[in-house]
Amino acid sequence: MIPKPVIAVICLFALILSSCAGTRLHGRENPENRLKGRILLPEMNVTRGEKHGAFYKAVPIPKRPISLQEAIEIALKNNHALRRALEDVDIAAADKNIARSLFLPGITAGWAYDWSDRQRAMVNPKNPLMPPMYAGEKEFRRAEIKLMMTIWDFGRSLGAYNQAKLGHEIAGLLYERARQQVILNVVSAYYDLLRAQRGKIIAEESLVQAKEHLRTATVFEKYGVVDMNDVLRAKVQVAELSQMLIKARNGVELATSKLNSVLGINVNSPTRVVDNTTIVPFSLSLRDCLELAVEHRPEFEVVQNVIRVEEEGIRTARAGHLPRIYVAGNYAWNDDDYQKFAGSTGGLHDDNISAEIGIQIELFGGGRTTAEVRKAKKKLAKANEKAKDMCDGISLQVKAAFLDVHEARERIKVTKEAVAQAKENLRLMNNKYRESVVTSIDIVDAETLLTRSKQNYYTALYDYIVALARLENAIGTSSKRIEATQ
Repeated sequence: MIPKPVIAVICLFALILSSCAGTRLHGRENPENRLKGRILLPEMNVTRGEKHGAFYKAVPIPKRPISLQEAIEIALKNNHALRRALEDVDIAAADKNIARSLFLPGITAGWAYDWSDRQRAMVNPKNPLMPPMYAGEKEFRRAEIKLMMTIWDFGRSLGAYNQAKLGHEIAGLLYERARQQVILNVVSAYYDLLRAQRGKIIAEESLVQAKEHLRTATVFEKYGVVDMNDVLRAKVQVAELSQMLIKARNGVELATSKLNSVLGINVNSPTRVVDNTTIVPFSLSLRDCLELAVEHRPEFEVVQNVIRVEEEGIRTARAGHLPRIYVAGNYAWNDDDYQKFAGSTGGLHDDNISAEIGIQIELFGGGRTTAEVRKAKKKLAKANEKAKDMCDGISLQVKAAFLDVHEARERIKVTKEAVAQAKENLRLMNNKYRESVVTSIDIVDAETLLTRSKQNYYTALYDYIVALARLENAIGTSSKRIEATQ
């Protein structure tokens, strides 16, 4: 039977643990409410009257229109993918510290309270009348502290540390790549929003022109200059452009939400942007771009480090066939008077210090070490193939982005001329219509041609800017570095 004092101590300890856990949980924000705040509108309230916007502790969006550079800075602080990459860097740093601990001594300590319902004793079966000789007390305490350190394990610990160190470097490179990808995503989302806004403006301008033509056709039909077919055709054009405007407005809303998602804020925030369509000159050759990619692309270093990690893995696995040399020290204490012959003058102690040096080797492990070496070699072969695939992918991305830049640049020239020609064509058609030379169909065709030409021009313009950002991303550098090389 367990003594009542022991039961009381156990209950008190459990009560302390439960109260500490309750203290940690008390006042913590409900995770469900925090996740709801990522979905609902910013002005909507959660229970207890708190706004979901309180969950966003990152950089807020100004109420004024923001520039591209401001959007990039906000995304670099708020973006969830970038934060995950940063956490991976910290995890890799912790793994490196764990591997470093293999070179340091390990110290363990323990304390125990031993209790028994019977006192241990030895009885002489041949002389049952002889009193028992007690070998231990019914309850006593004991403590122990032990130090153990590996002196040499033939590269096993060193290989594990080198792998963790390379893993930390890889995590840092992947973070840099994630940062570059976030910048590209911001540029793409930013100009997609400008593209949507420009589409809305074009739809509004086209609708104004169509309504003006409808008024003209109505007047002409009233005085018998044109027939009713011209008026009906103009009305159909107004209806089509009205639908186009509705879609354009929805496109602006959706593009704004996509930009907010990249910025790491509530997707329903009313973010506004500055219309910056500055065309950056570009004159690098494909050879220059590929050389820059080899120099700056983080993945190129990542795959090299991955190969080194797998090489270290082979050395670590092979070390499993070799012994491990270690030293250890131990200090033990107990207050069992019977075990130290209480009351005797023999000088036996209640504590003891011991030390040892030893060697350990696995004689047979069921083929585990051999299989680990074979597995490490296969992982190295896989890493080499992945490195080749990564290099091919980098080259393909650079070339595709390079061609997109040149294509968009040529499209800008062509579409800009087309816009001027379409405007002149619509002006001439309006003049001819007033002179009853052309019909309403010709006016509608001219308006449609101008609308399409404007759309093509701004599409080419924004495609060029995004293509240039995509090329910068494929190279692994920024526009400032590209401009510096030109």
